[in-house]
Amino acid sequence: MPAFTCDFCNTSISAEDRETLVALVSDHFEGEHAEYGIKQVNVRNYFDALDRLSGDTQRRETIGPVTTMPVGPEILDDVLVFFDRDAFAGKPEWAFCYCMVHHLDRQQGGTRTWQENRADLERRIGEGRTTGIVAYVDGKVVGWCNASLRREFPEHVTGSDEDEEVLVTRCFQVAPPFRGHGIARKLLDAAVAMARERGCTAVEGFPNPEARDDATAYPGPVALYEGAGFEVEGGHARLRL
Repeated sequence: MPAFTCDFCNTSISAEDRETLVALVSDHFEGEHAEYGIKQVNVRNYFDALDRLSGDTQRRETIGPVTTMPVGPEILDDVLVFFDRDAFAGKPEWAFCYCMVHHLDRQQGGTRTWQENRADLERRIGEGRTTGIVAYVDGKVVGWCNASLRREFPEHVTGSDEDEEVLVTRCFQVAPPFRGHGIARKLLDAAVAMARERGCTAVEGFPNPEARDDATAYPGPVALYEGAGFEVEGGHARLRL
């Protein structure tokens, strides 16, 4: 019998089937925790993620050699498998994103199905609008950095010429078993090199100074940007090229 325990109030909910459970959990959040804005689409995304995520969250003490590669259509399948199974292992409530939330306006970002986000990421990579760097270990993508032009992020567009010239490193994801091995730094260094090759004038990041854990540090921790020579002020980092 499928079941769910609420992290906010520890209420346990069970049902005879998944669809009924989704409805009951949705009703619980809307009735008891309305302030969080959790809707049925969010609940369904969560349970779907439980079915597809790998569950591999144990950090490895040693890993094989790390190589980086620019994101493009030729490695699209590897990228999608990473987001399908590994990127959010242990964090199913975030697995709907497929690194699309910051490409959308805030109101839209949290109300979409994971299938919509997956399809849009696939389309954007094919069109060259979402760009970035991935890290491979043993032939498998284990890390991702969304490094796209500023024009692709509605919350950061300024209306200036720089929107076409500045690369924004908006999101880092490293699969849990591979964290703590310097992969994020390799991704950032490769993103800066890519920006130079593309003739960008600067690279910007938006670290979270109040990050509590690996998950909330997904924009990249302050120390990551400082170590790479960025000027950091509050939640903004910038490296002139």
